[in-house]
Amino acid sequence: MSAALDAVPSWFWTALAAVLGAVVGSFLNVCIHRMPRDESIVRPRSRCPGCRATLAWHDNLPLLSWILLGGKCRGCGMRISPRYAIVEIATALLFVAIWRVFAPAEAFAYTLFACGLVAATFIDFEHFIIPDRITLGSVLAGVFLSGMTPSLQNAERHSAGALWSLAGAAVGYATLRLVVEIGKKIFGVKRIEFPHPTEVFLTPEGLRFGDESEAWENIFSRESDELRFGAIGVRLGERTWDRAVIRVRWKEARVNDESFPLESLGELMAVTKRIEIPREAMGLGDVKFLAGIGAFLGPQAIFFVILISSILGSAIGLLMMLAAKRGWGFKIPYGPYLAAAALLWLFSGSAWWSAWTRGLSLF
Repeated sequence: MSAALDAVPSWFWTALAAVLGAVVGSFLNVCIHRMPRDESIVRPRSRCPGCRATLAWHDNLPLLSWILLGGKCRGCGMRISPRYAIVEIATALLFVAIWRVFAPAEAFAYTLFACGLVAATFIDFEHFIIPDRITLGSVLAGVFLSGMTPSLQNAERHSAGALWSLAGAAVGYATLRLVVEIGKKIFGVKRIEFPHPTEVFLTPEGLRFGDESEAWENIFSRESDELRFGAIGVRLGERTWDRAVIRVRWKEARVNDESFPLESLGELMAVTKRIEIPREAMGLGDVKFLAGIGAFLGPQAIFFVILISSILGSAIGLLMMLAAKRGWGFKIPYGPYLAAAALLWLFSGSAWWSAWTRGLSLF
């Protein structure tokens, strides 16, 4: 049997990995679209986001259908985002690279890992979140697979593989959580100054002023977060205040010392020249994502991943800021850069680690 498999040309295995990757990429597109919306990734079948028509099997062939249909729905002609093709191509390329570099048992684990990286990257780009099903699922999968295949952690015993994986998850979570807390102390408040008194509206859904609006769930990341500002005029229903201090938390809005449940607030209008909005250096989804990365790559990868992702994020964020002519306050997702750094370590980590240890030995 082994001799027969050895006789199979390498291009066949490469093509098989590419096809399998494209098929899995098609499923990842379902996850990317549905997970942030809390929809089932199993039912219903794939459908057009415009006319909602269920796609026939020949309209749902990975990559091929998108090309043949010109990136449009056969029924309504709505343009289908090129993201679908990009995800399928990226997953196919990753599958090929992984299966050409690693032994079968390791390749199986790392293709699952790559799937999590791809899904997290595109969800974070679009929604600025990374679902727990991906982050915590990666931790569980990494520990389990490292126990089954200890060579993932350069270990020989199954128990050692699982323990090194747990250590990687713990180091990843603790390190980035420390960065988040330090960032909160330094950058925890975003101050917005208006050139003249401006009407600010508070509703049960979120904050609105001018053409800007933000949902409360995007403002408050923890229970201690508070939006606050002084107002020179406030109106809530038939009540008015000449001057007041406004404080808003997850469940309540306060006007001076009076408290109002946020869910039944109605619409509060306040006139102010400045507001202070709580913010985080990064989301906790990124912290849990790095824990999942550590579970697969081990603790030795963590500082490399943080360093490289920070460099990538800063450089690309600066270019985006200059291209869009926006200030320092706009949001960029960090998950994609963690994923890119993790892949760099996956394919060249041993070389980086050897260079690092050789450098330390000089001291």
